Amino acid sequence: MTAASLILVRHGRPVIDRDIPPPQWGLCPEGRDAVAALAEKLIPFGAKAAISSPEPKALQTAEIIGQRLGLAVEVEHGLHEHKRQHVSFGTEEEFRQRIAQVFANPQAPAPGGESAEQACERLAAALAKHTVRPLLAVTHGTVLSLYVAKLLGLDAHDLWRNLHTPDAFVFDANGELIERI
Repeated sequence: MTAASLILVRHGRPVIDRDIPPPQWGLCPEGRDAVAALAEKLIPFGAKAAISSPEPKALQTAEIIGQRLGLAVEVEHGLHEHKRQHVSFGTEEEFRQRIAQVFANPQAPAPGGESAEQACERLAAALAKHTVRPLLAVTHGTVLSLYVAKLLGLDAHDLWRNLHTPDAFVFDANGELIERI
């Protein structure tokens, strides 16, 4: 097997509570169970360090995986989701339409936030700061899709629509995909 360098994980399924902002959501019980199952599949890749977005759903995901892999988790603020502070979750359809706009206009800043290109650059810079490899990094769907699509030459919106909660992408030192779990 080719040696892993980066294990990029999308958080597990959160509890969706429309009364609180999505950056404050934590994992639901089914999400915790799915993350625990994912952790077992990540053991063979031998992560030596773990970092996470500060958002509860990501940090809880990282802590579950880190505990199974025997790793302490460091909070890395650059792994947070695409900044779009002044936008509520709304309905599922409204959310999907807003995300489609982000991917369709990667240079345009979201209301109260950053552009998709800026989010991708932020994530790349955050990952580059951490030199211990293999590195386990837990982040969010939009920013993960932007980064992975750029690495692999994929359509970011298509990738986002096909993500799971949780989801994991294992890359080698050259940025080549070893496995999607």
